[in-house]
Amino acid sequence: MEAATEERADHEQKEDGGAEQERSNSGTKAKEDLAAATLAVEELMYKIREIKTKAEQSETMVQEICRDIKKLDFAKKHITTTITALHRLTMLVSAVDQLQVMASKRQYKEAAAQLEAVNQLCGHFEAYRDVPKITELREKFKNIKQILKSHVFSDFSSLGTGKETEETNLLQQLSDACLVVDALELSVREELVKNFCSRELTSYRQIFEGAELAKTERRYAWIKRRLRTNEEIWKIFPPSWHVAYLLCIQFCKLTRTQLVDILESLKEKPDVGTLLLALQRTNEFEDELAEKFSGGTRNREIGSDIEEIDKVENNGQTISDIRKKYEKKLAVHHGSGTEEKDGHKDLLAPGAGAQMHVIRILILMDGLKTQLSNLLHYLGQPEQYYGFVSTEGMFWASDHFNFHGIISSCFEPHLSVYVELEEKTLMENLEKLIQEETWDTEEGSQTNILSSSMQVHFKLS
Repeated sequence: MEAATEERADHEQKEDGGAEQERSNSGTKAKEDLAAATLAVEELMYKIREIKTKAEQSETMVQEICRDIKKLDFAKKHITTTITALHRLTMLVSAVDQLQVMASKRQYKEAAAQLEAVNQLCGHFEAYRDVPKITELREKFKNIKQILKSHVFSDFSSLGTGKETEETNLLQQLSDACLVVDALELSVREELVKNFCSRELTSYRQIFEGAELAKTERRYAWIKRRLRTNEEIWKIFPPSWHVAYLLCIQFCKLTRTQLVDILESLKEKPDVGTLLLALQRTNEFEDELAEKFSGGTRNREIGSDIEEIDKVENNGQTISDIRKKYEKKLAVHHGSGTEEKDGHKDLLAPGAGAQMHVIRILILMDGLKTQLSNLLHYLGQPEQYYGFVSTEGMFWASDHFNFHGIISSCFEPHLSVYVELEEKTLMENLEKLIQEETWDTEEGSQTNILSSSMQVHFKLS
């Protein structure tokens, strides 16, 4: 029994010793594993630091490479710009030299195209204006343009002198010269057209300077004949220049100035017939110009419903004929012709005595004065109404100039002689009718109309 107990105790003691040994071995192994893990972590951190260092070195290297690439890009860009500029400079030098030769030989058609090319090339060197070579080329180009301008103006001075019939290629040369003018500044075109118009009107100025008022119609015949004769020749001008239109404007302004001088220099009042005939022809000429150049947009409907009065080419047209024409126009213009006649009939209604009859006649005369005043307003408007503009600034505004009144308005201050003549004629007729009137009425008649009533009405109508 005791032996079994001792054997069991020895066995338990052995088991406890084995367990303790195992625990001791496990702790040693754990320490070894911990040391190995620590060492592995340290090695990992070292590698991470090494990788980070290499990344920073790589980034620095990449930045340096990019910096070098940018420098190369800038260098390439500058080299390309330089090559392009040198190429354009070579083209500009060559183009300017060619243009100089063309200008000296008056090769206008080729010079016009070359001008456009040189202008475009010069535009590329705006940023290099201070470079001596560019400044020299620009100055040379400026001198060439001045030479071209003088050649063109010199050639155009022969237009209208008869050389165009002798030299068959002159018109074609002038047509090509217009291309050069368009390639130059706008001021060159304006100056050329202005000089041409002044030269065309030189003979007109000499012929009609101080001419009589009775020759007004010949003025308009002169310009119409000039336009008709030179229509084919003036086709050398581009349509956008509006040469004929601008010539007519200059003609109208010159004519107005001369007519004003003539009317103001008259020592006596002008003859009414001559004055009204000149005014009529002037209005007709203005209508023709408005129709030709702007479609006659102003008051075109006024004459549409009026029967056209036969034109008399000589000065034999009577004052009454001219007066009737403008009175009919005035009636249609105000749309009151019928109403005025009806009003006249009402004023001459039956039942009025002799004294009332005279008063009504005077009232009708006062109404006629108003009518004449309106007639003057219709025939001639102040300059503000017609929109007169100075010679400078009126070029190339072809759709806005109004020809109506540009000449005829100068007659307005001198139409008082017409009013005085009308009033004198009416007063004489009135006094004659009053003297001839018997002031008697028929006995048993239901009306009280004097025998002179109808005659007064007809004369006032």
